[in-house]
Amino acid sequence: MARLKILTIVAGEMGTYPRGNIIYKGLKYQGKDIESYSVGSVLGYLELIKRLFKRDYDLLIINGILVLLLAKILSRKPIILDAFISHYDNLVNDRKIVGEGSPKARFLRFVDRWSCKVANKVILDTDTHIDYFVKEFKLNKDKFYKIPIGADDNVFVPKEKITQKEFFNIVFVGTFIPLQGIQYIIKAAKLLENENINFNIIGDGQTYQEMRRLHNKLAPRIVCFLGRKNPEGIIEFMKDADVCLGLFGDTEKTQKVIPNKVYEAIAMEKAVITSDTPGIREEFKHGENIYLCKVADEKSLAKAILELKNNPELKEKIAEGGYKLFKEKFTNKEIGRQMHNVIKNIF
Repeated sequence: MARLKILTIVAGEMGTYPRGNIIYKGLKYQGKDIESYSVGSVLGYLELIKRLFKRDYDLLIINGILVLLLAKILSRKPIILDAFISHYDNLVNDRKIVGEGSPKARFLRFVDRWSCKVANKVILDTDTHIDYFVKEFKLNKDKFYKIPIGADDNVFVPKEKITQKEFFNIVFVGTFIPLQGIQYIIKAAKLLENENINFNIIGDGQTYQEMRRLHNKLAPRIVCFLGRKNPEGIIEFMKDADVCLGLFGDTEKTQKVIPNKVYEAIAMEKAVITSDTPGIREEFKHGENIYLCKVADEKSLAKAILELKNNPELKEKIAEGGYKLFKEKFTNKEIGRQMHNVIKNIF
């Protein structure tokens, strides 16, 4: 393939969108001539219009609907859409802040379908997620490619393990959206409050106040709400974790995706517990590189935590297996290789 000039554009700041940053670094590893462009303001969109008009690039990789619209009108170049999520699924089915059948819901459905149809190729994180898009929005599956989210292996790396600790440390990082199922973490903590276990919950978001009310009602003694942390602060807590937690909600979206937090944890060689879903089963094997529990079931989650606490050999086996899998499939370099294969199918 002749050397191409690639322009990758993210709506918002690249630093707050790990997937975009991983794709950018991965394509750099592949020797691509690639420029990263972030749009975070009205002035940024005006600058983007001027940038698109230059047309000194061969390919666009885009995340963001308005960005996609401008690119389609102005660039006349092939586009890979980094869809990441369905806006309809996210706001109607998962977060339930838009009513099903409402004008806004119909608009979101239109946006999801239109964006995939106008792009030359579309990338999503799992085959289960792709199947949803194809069925829900009546799209051609041949246009879609699976690219795992991965984690930035320049940032998330194994740290020296502390062998003598007062507590068995559990870490959850999230944005408090329904698919994360934080209520099941709090309920599991209540079941385990007489064990020598500490739960650290990082982040805030949609259900934060609801989760704090649940915590106040149940009053488990071993849960710490730590609020938002910058990446360095998150890593500080993750490095001392015995186990990191994934997703536990009972929404449809939970079944389809593998979140950043899972990849970041295995990149740090941490054992991960998450729900047993079709999406997670695409990449992971229970008891080898992850520990799976039932969806939306605090008793199953508590049992999983206790199993890894009382069986350190199994915990280390899972941590080592997850890290080995990460190095094989989910590093910046490997994500770049997979993106290279998508690009080959355009030119």
